[in-house]
Amino acid sequence: MTSPPKLIPLKGNFTTRVYFECEDFLLADKPEGIPVHETKDPNRMDFTRLLANHLQIPELRTINRLDLGTSGIVFLGKNKTKNLELDQILKEAEKTYLFLCEGIPDWEKHRMECFLKDGNKQVSIVRSGGKKAITEFTILETNPKEKISFGLAKILTGRRHQIRVMLSSLGFPILGDKVYGKKESSEKRMYLHAFRFSFTDLEGQKHMVETELPIAFSKRMPTVTNFNFRETERI
Repeated sequence: MTSPPKLIPLKGNFTTRVYFECEDFLLADKPEGIPVHETKDPNRMDFTRLLANHLQIPELRTINRLDLGTSGIVFLGKNKTKNLELDQILKEAEKTYLFLCEGIPDWEKHRMECFLKDGNKQVSIVRSGGKKAITEFTILETNPKEKISFGLAKILTGRRHQIRVMLSSLGFPILGDKVYGKKESSEKRMYLHAFRFSFTDLEGQKHMVETELPIAFSKRMPTVTNFNFRETERI
């Protein structure tokens, strides 16, 4: 068993790990609470620029997007001549997230298909005029006392706020999600984490990259600390 990559300190008291790197791209762990790329405010720190500065890769490009409150694996391109190929890798990759949600579903597995339409600050489920979205949810553990659940979400499409709006519509919003859940939540973060990224590289080799379980998750729900995530490969 190999040891996890070392923590890399970034400005602003953020840290990351680089889980995979080759000549054309890398996979790194974005902390929650920081934008993944530049915003309208050029003075605001973002994960891609902080990592680019630390690694001295000025052309580092964000291939996938994570929301401000979402942590986990970000796919970043290092070679701008391979942008189309990297976009294709992302399209074909299998992406799995961990979440804590409010409530306890009466199902263990649920596949949801719907159409999502972007709004200014929120995404809505619509009958027509939106883009198809598919997610496979699996509940791994529940805490009846706290009335929260721990699960996996495998996204088969990559739409904005896909997991968040779907779980909210099912009645089990992401814990700490102040847009689709409780507006006055006292949670310290939004409990959504991009956990696994399975992909085929430009040479045709298959890879599966996983992060550690965020400490915040195990603090909020201690029973998941020793969960065997390798068993989830068969889910």
